[in-house]
Amino acid sequence: MASSSSSSATRLRHYDVFLSFRGVDTRQTIVSHLYVALRNNGVLTFKDDRKLEIGDTIADGLVKAIQTSWFAVVILSENYATSTWCLEELRLIMQLHSEEQIKVLPIFYGVKPSDVRYQEGSFATAFQRYEADPEMEEKVSKWRRALTQVANLSGKHSRNCVDEADMIAEVVGGISSRLPRMKSTDLINLVGMEAHMMKMTLLLNIGCEDEVHMIGIWGMGGIGKSTIAKCLYDRFSRQFPAHCFLENVSKGYDIKHLQKELLSHILYDEDVELWSMEAGSQEIKERLGHQKVFVVLDNVDKVEQLHGLAKDPSWFGPGSRIIITTRDKGLLNSCGVNNIYEVKCLDDKDALQVFKKLAFGGRPPSDGFEQLFIRASRLAHGLPSALVAFASHLSAIVAIDEWEDELALLETFPQKNVQEILRASYDGLDQYDKTVFLHVACFFNGGHLRYIRAFLKNCDARINHLAAKCLVNISIDGCISMHILLVQTGREIVRQESDWRPSKQRFLWDPTEIHYVLDSNTGTRRVEGLSLHLCEMADTLLLRNSVFGPMHNLTFLKFFQHLGGNVSNLQLISDDYVLSRNLKLLHWDAYPLTILPPIFRPHTIIELSLRYSKLNSLWDGTKLLPNLRILDVTGSRNLRELPELSTAVNLEELILESCTSLVQIPESINRLYLRKLNMMYCDGLEGVILVNDLQEASLSRWGLKRIILNLPHSGATLSSLTDLAIQGKIFIKLSGLSGTGDHLSFSSVQKTAHQSVTHLLNSGFFGLKSLDIKRFSYRLDPVNFSCLSFADFPCLTELKLINLNIEDIPEDICQLQLLETLDLGGNDFVYLPTSMGQLAMLKYLSLSNCRRLKALPQLSQVERLVLSGCVKLGSLMGILGAGRYNLLDFCVEKCKSLGSLMGILSVEKSAPGRNELLELSLENCKSLVSLSEELSHFTKLTYLDLSSLEFRRIPTSIRELSFMRTLYLNNCNKIFSLTDLPESLKYLYAHGCESLERVNFSSNHSFNHLDFSHCISLECISDLVRDFMNEEYSQEAPFRLVCITKYSIASTNNMRTSWREPMRIKLPKIKAAPKLVGFFVQIMVVCEKPFHLQFPAFSYNWDCEGSRLYRINLKPNLYQSSEMMEDNNNRPYKWHHLVIVQIPTGIISAEIDEVQFESHIQVPEPGDEIILCGVEHVGFVLK
Repeated sequence: MASSSSSSATRLRHYDVFLSFRGVDTRQTIVSHLYVALRNNGVLTFKDDRKLEIGDTIADGLVKAIQTSWFAVVILSENYATSTWCLEELRLIMQLHSEEQIKVLPIFYGVKPSDVRYQEGSFATAFQRYEADPEMEEKVSKWRRALTQVANLSGKHSRNCVDEADMIAEVVGGISSRLPRMKSTDLINLVGMEAHMMKMTLLLNIGCEDEVHMIGIWGMGGIGKSTIAKCLYDRFSRQFPAHCFLENVSKGYDIKHLQKELLSHILYDEDVELWSMEAGSQEIKERLGHQKVFVVLDNVDKVEQLHGLAKDPSWFGPGSRIIITTRDKGLLNSCGVNNIYEVKCLDDKDALQVFKKLAFGGRPPSDGFEQLFIRASRLAHGLPSALVAFASHLSAIVAIDEWEDELALLETFPQKNVQEILRASYDGLDQYDKTVFLHVACFFNGGHLRYIRAFLKNCDARINHLAAKCLVNISIDGCISMHILLVQTGREIVRQESDWRPSKQRFLWDPTEIHYVLDSNTGTRRVEGLSLHLCEMADTLLLRNSVFGPMHNLTFLKFFQHLGGNVSNLQLISDDYVLSRNLKLLHWDAYPLTILPPIFRPHTIIELSLRYSKLNSLWDGTKLLPNLRILDVTGSRNLRELPELSTAVNLEELILESCTSLVQIPESINRLYLRKLNMMYCDGLEGVILVNDLQEASLSRWGLKRIILNLPHSGATLSSLTDLAIQGKIFIKLSGLSGTGDHLSFSSVQKTAHQSVTHLLNSGFFGLKSLDIKRFSYRLDPVNFSCLSFADFPCLTELKLINLNIEDIPEDICQLQLLETLDLGGNDFVYLPTSMGQLAMLKYLSLSNCRRLKALPQLSQVERLVLSGCVKLGSLMGILGAGRYNLLDFCVEKCKSLGSLMGILSVEKSAPGRNELLELSLENCKSLVSLSEELSHFTKLTYLDLSSLEFRRIPTSIRELSFMRTLYLNNCNKIFSLTDLPESLKYLYAHGCESLERVNFSSNHSFNHLDFSHCISLECISDLVRDFMNEEYSQEAPFRLVCITKYSIASTNNMRTSWREPMRIKLPKIKAAPKLVGFFVQIMVVCEKPFHLQFPAFSYNWDCEGSRLYRINLKPNLYQSSEMMEDNNNRPYKWHHLVIVQIPTGIISAEIDEVQFESHIQVPEPGDEIILCGVEHVGFVLK
């Protein structure tokens, strides 16, 4: 939210009209009549009733009244110029008018406009007196200029009016008609404000006259709460007889002062006297208890303030609306304010729009600034006040190089104005809340509440305090997140506490500072936490054995990396080093030694995470582990054994995934209360025995959350677990279900406090909410899986029974009334129970590869229906019923017997309230010949797959599908031209259309992805490439890609880069081309043998490595069809695949100067000389 031109859009307007007049001339005549007329028409008017003017400087109250008014009505009378106050008022009014901050209407009352313009008559006499004083020379010049300016405006002339009442009526009417337009226009200039107004209007419920509504506007500092309140006040306050905007209540005024200001403003009585806060509260109740008022209490930060001003709705008359803006949700709850509107940060699109409007006053950005604007707007992370501060700070800078330097600085340190706004929230916390705030900002941002609770004792209330004050957010699943600017502010506070000396900081997180402290061995007892991303270290660092010795209070030590691997640039000389006795967290990825130090005392350790380490063992013997909750040695491939864990009585998670050398697990884990046990890919384990005591004990105390096992040679009968995932050759026996499978997983519903686990277990599987049983592939001669009843699973919301060759689905499936997701793919039933139509909650149904299925029951409740591979399904009649249906996504790929879509179309006209189909997949439905009529009914389609169909031309009705974004035409071998595609199309996949000769796109097309690979008849390839390059360029797509295949006998001598090796391409600097909006790279991939190279959806991803490298991972499909294999020896030419990638500058940092292309392509054996590739061209995309 920001103004398009200046601060006027967010300037608070207390008054509609300010009256400027000379009291001795007009107070008892036109001024009194005009004031009453304005008030009677609901125009809030300021009239200064003081009869004595003291000094030459107008009072602060008058200045504020002028600055916060929409209109100024200047009544110029005979003695107007004899008052220096009047002249000062006029000077300020005309100054604001020149800045377009106020509208001015002059009334020439008994004087001629020319006398005012040229300061003649009585005006000349007054100025003669002023000019006699040399000290007033500068003021006189400004007053004369103001009088000349006001006289040049169109106004009212009393001498031309027969009846003064008519003139007053014209003035009032003109102002009343213009005010709403001005306010609404001002509102439009605030990005995203109209959406806030719509939501707040519902909460205000202005039409309800019987009740008092109190509404809270809640959000973090600088997010725009006051701006929203100002706009509400401007829009609605004139509908109320009395209204007041009490600005910045937290500023430091005592409550009695605030009460007086509220009463004075509403009652138009500046002589209100209050003896105490209690007397003020009583006065508000008595004086306002019968008045319909609109009151805004802005930026309230203490409960006493709200209790003193608006403790209860009964203090105000029926129909009143009280709005409170605050950072503290608990404050609102204390007064029973239940209607609370939470203000969220702006999204990237709105943030960029705001920044553009602010940076250069709404003018188009200069050449070369577009990508800088994107970077700058993203720095604010959607916080409006930060956008304003950044724009104000950067708009004064002209040179692009200076912008680059400032942005680099802002990316690390918060801008001063932003920091001051956010620091105010921190300063308002008590000492305990401040401590937790800094721990989250520096160490635990993004962590789960349960995880943080383990490290910070009694932190629940503190976290809730921070959440109530919008300093952290707690997600539905319990994760704690803090806005990045608050994180920066918290870290800056830590730096300030230590006088910017890293060795004395409470927390260390900056790689450069950590490198310095560790390398120079200068750590101190003040260091409590150290967190280092190992990938951000440029050089290898060899740690001395004494490096951690001086850090006696080190509690959190974290060396982490995001990618797996045991290579680290952090090395230790030997295992004879000292760690703090207070250590609670030791997280060291790629730990370089084979054992932990012999003197390591883990009695305080809560989490020990040594992923991808070189450990052979953790330690020798048994150590006390009373506080250990998490032990994670993922990927430690040399680890052969675990230590005795009998003393780890509080261990909850044991993660051993990919410990391939581990041969046995301590028997003591059977006596632990684990929440999570992960032994995936522990190939060296010969067997694991989990006795009943482990299962029952774990369930009764903790509620076992998840066990993941890989037991390739074991069998298991499962009967007493509430949450499990297991795979291998297993026999499954559940109530009503039995047979063999490769995978089983299920989870229970959330148990209430009074439900015991034993009760749930004794009642069978009554509490299961999800059940997944599958074989990994469909078998033609299987042992059938028995499916007799679902009666014991009434709480299921998700059921997957896949590739089990089930021949009959029981009728009692209708008892699963909570079922939302059902996957029965790969089974052998011919029909489904008609009772499935009674599953009212069912939204997703997959019957893929049910090869014997012939017909379907009515399924009008389903939103996503997948029927791919149902080769005997011949009709869709009746599946959607005759009334309203919900189908949004429909997939019938490879349904070779399906002749039409009439089952869907038959209800098209009879269901006017239906949801529109959005996605339709008809791949390989060979019996569908003409689809033009059918597709014309689906006007809202966004996704359409017609791959492998037999038509010669695409259906003509496709051109009318104005919402279409994705179209698949892969392997449509008979199609010879593509024309008249909808302009909304962004993704077109036409791989393998061997007869396709011509492609013609509209000049308005702008594709993100084009795949014409293996379109061997395609003509005019160069024109297609040129059109793609010249399309309107979007800064929103991560990059654009086109792939085209052509034959060639060209030499490949200059193409020595193997596709398996990453290619790095140097880019020209962004600031070297002012109009640059992107780069493009042309890559030629050459196949010595005829291979298909295809780029389907999701065949690429991207990320940034460091600050200078942009990495693109291309993952095309590479394969040979049977025809190609037969043709292989008959054709001497090579297959060339041209791949063009365009990268917009807006998504990458200006510092990036290199792009790396990688591929995870699977090359057939032997593969050594099959594929070569090289860069043909690198260039610019210009505006």
